[in-house]
Amino acid sequence: MPAGDLLSSADSAHLLRRSGYGGTATEVASLAGMTRTDAVDAVMGHRETDTTPVGPTPAPPTGIGNPSQWEAHGAVIDWWVGRMATMTNPAVAPSPVPAVAADLPIYDRLAFFWHNHFACAQDKVSDIDAMWDQLSLFRRAGMGSFASLLRSVSVHPAMLVHLDNQHNTVWDPQENFGRELMELYTCGVGNFTESDVVAMTAAWTGHNTVGWNSVLQFWNNAYVYDPARHDHGSKTLFGITANWNGVAQDASERDVIDELVTGVRQSATASRIARLMFRYFANLEPSPATVDQLAQSFVAGGMEISSLVRAILLHDDFWAPESRWAQVKNPLDYVVSIVRETGVPAADLNLRWRMHLMGMVPLDPPSVAGWEVGSAWLSTASAWGRGQFAGSMRWGGSGSGAAYGLLAGAADLGRDAAINAIFDVFGLDEVSAPTRNRLLAWFDEAHANHRWSIEPQGFMLGALVPEFQVY
Repeated sequence: MPAGDLLSSADSAHLLRRSGYGGTATEVASLAGMTRTDAVDAVMGHRETDTTPVGPTPAPPTGIGNPSQWEAHGAVIDWWVGRMATMTNPAVAPSPVPAVAADLPIYDRLAFFWHNHFACAQDKVSDIDAMWDQLSLFRRAGMGSFASLLRSVSVHPAMLVHLDNQHNTVWDPQENFGRELMELYTCGVGNFTESDVVAMTAAWTGHNTVGWNSVLQFWNNAYVYDPARHDHGSKTLFGITANWNGVAQDASERDVIDELVTGVRQSATASRIARLMFRYFANLEPSPATVDQLAQSFVAGGMEISSLVRAILLHDDFWAPESRWAQVKNPLDYVVSIVRETGVPAADLNLRWRMHLMGMVPLDPPSVAGWEVGSAWLSTASAWGRGQFAGSMRWGGSGSGAAYGLLAGAADLGRDAAINAIFDVFGLDEVSAPTRNRLLAWFDEAHANHRWSIEPQGFMLGALVPEFQVY
């Protein structure tokens, strides 16, 4: 599909599923008939020639101030799921482009990508305010300069605590952050040595937190650079001997972030980020040629994240048949889809606990490598968690917007109309014949033997059909 060709309704729906969380019939229709370029401009909120706006900065949820950490954590999850599920998709790119972007779904899509990439967990950080601020950073800076984002993340309180750089000093080096900065966040395995880990760790000494406040009796996680704790000696990193510093403080020092993003490791870093981001937005199996093309676009765009996102959304492979319905919804996408399609408020669903059963709790990734993708979410454990979640919703009652009420009267419909009603609740326009036939057989049996079960069980089945697990 050349960039100048016009989008069909199916193309439009595909773009809205991947750049955000899906679109209404009206939103899909608004992009259909546009060129690929114009549609990508619309969902990104700016054109290639525009200055990339800063991401939106919504106010925190009121529940974040709860003194109970787990309740504050739950409030953030409820707020974020509710936000994702109710965001509207743009019809055109604004002109002129504002300095601060509107609430476009793609910024929250990117915020989760960076949350998974720079995986920090509230369970260790023990500071919901810091975790919220980090999410805000991902939303605000997630489309801009990768070097700036990486620099901000590296000295953010959540990262300093999670990977222990708060304790990294010239007298007592702590390697966790220095290693993961290369292995996970930038150039990747095979592009550094153990001696590079030692040098990288030394470069980040002194980039700590304020620490214990003996007057107010609390641990202050605010970032501070303490030159007395920094290793000011020469270090050999990537074969280059210099006075390296994680964030250079003066002209005599060589900046680690600049080297990783625009120096000798630029190509490796660009390729790694391009591959990960293509897998997130398009499909899980990018060809080496595609990754190379995207990495070149990333470098040519000055390592601006927006240039990489645009290159992915305009790439032929993004629009190819093998990229359609090729992503398995992770639990967050799954829950957002249910809230979006049913209208049931996220705050009513006890999401922190339910998502734990599904294997994904936002703000609590399982490791520094984040969550798995793709077929990892086809496990029996994940399926059981989704089944528990869907089962808990089927008895939502007959009140306005509650799960049970969404299929009220379905037992009195004909078999085809009843099954179509189930698919309509979940926004399923493309359903396979085997899925439809299996539900028709279920309806016939239920209608003959236990009509009362059609409405609650129909809701549960709709939430669990294969077509609702992918996007």
